[in-house]
Amino acid sequence: MIPMLFSFTRVSRNRKTGPIPVVTASKDTCPDTCPLRGAGCYAEHGPLALQWEKCRLTLDELCNRIRRLPKRQLWRYGQAGDLPVRTEEIEQLARANGRRPVICYTHHRNFDAVRRANELGFHINISADNFDEADSFARLGLSTVMVLPSEYGRARKRGSWAESLEAYRKRISKLPRKTMSGVKIAICPASYHDVTCAECGACAGPRSNNTIIGFPAHGSRKAVIDQQFRRSGIL
Repeated sequence: MIPMLFSFTRVSRNRKTGPIPVVTASKDTCPDTCPLRGAGCYAEHGPLALQWEKCRLTLDELCNRIRRLPKRQLWRYGQAGDLPVRTEEIEQLARANGRRPVICYTHHRNFDAVRRANELGFHINISADNFDEADSFARLGLSTVMVLPSEYGRARKRGSWAESLEAYRKRISKLPRKTMSGVKIAICPASYHDVTCAECGACAGPRSNNTIIGFPAHGSRKAVIDQQFRRSGIL
């Protein structure tokens, strides 16, 4: 069995996260049930794929690095990879965090471990696979995120916005922004504005009325993700 390993970057150069500490977890932490595995996962291609090759820290070593962070330091867990599978390992990570604000997402479905980590001040967002699942998780009181079709994002071309903010807002006003039971879906601000995770921080804590945060598909893999939505009848 391949050991679970991590890498730790004290100041990230990832333009999406901004200059905050970032952790990458090895590929074996990702559940086989994740629908993006081999079908649109951003970490399987490009710069993030290289980060998987740098995972050499054990969980104990990672926790020691986290404990040394400033007390109110926002950081990102799992820019690639996922949480440990075992409940006690997730709790170890949560205790090492010491209630620092953390941006973390998981495709694992160990809700008891997620709730326990949240109690310890390690906030975890559950990644839903579709609108119905997102609705179900949100109604359970879980912080929920999901991937959205690419049309929910503001059009870009060569790294710049190719669509005015006014035109974007007018266009997406016609797209569904709530689940079937009425839970609001908020689009990640970085999808239409020049903002980083370090500046936003919305995913680092609970949202009012269990608002779901949606991330429009983008980059070279968006066509693959959009195809998944077409098969499900969303597009």
